[in-house]
Amino acid sequence: MVNDSAGAVPFAITFDKAGRMLVAEAEESTVSTYKVRVDGTLEVVQKSLPNGQSTPCRLERAGDFFYGGNTGNSTVTGYRTNRQGRLALTNDVGVAAPPSVKSQGVIDLAATKDEKFLYAQNATSGTVDGFRVGRNGSLTKVGTTTGLPPFAESGMEGIAAV
Repeated sequence: MVNDSAGAVPFAITFDKAGRMLVAEAEESTVSTYKVRVDGTLEVVQKSLPNGQSTPCRLERAGDFFYGGNTGNSTVTGYRTNRQGRLALTNDVGVAAPPSVKSQGVIDLAATKDEKFLYAQNATSGTVDGFRVGRNGSLTKVGTTTGLPPFAESGMEGIAAV
């Protein structure tokens, strides 16, 4: 089954609790939402919501919120959906977690099973940031693990949380 993308350069996907598919589109830093039909075709629920950031490479769900890791400027964008699957940013600037000197090159994200914490793997700096997920989707940094090999040395990519 082949479906056209609502945005350019579809890169990462995740699903909401209702089974709708969210797709991060790297070219213009957008996310689109689709309903997956029984026959495998996709129906666009919402076209390409821009996040104002650079190169979203990962999407991760934590409860009723979604987070996009923006490799291009080392930020994490927060999203929420309504009952119809329409997306909105969790705040007006599109940044749930700003970059820091120790946290460069967000390459992957993982949420804990209880959906209370989100971890961001920072490939350029060889670090992992931990965040507490707030009731409104905000992220509060709880710590940074350092000393991991940066991407250029190891090819390190991929993170999992329990």
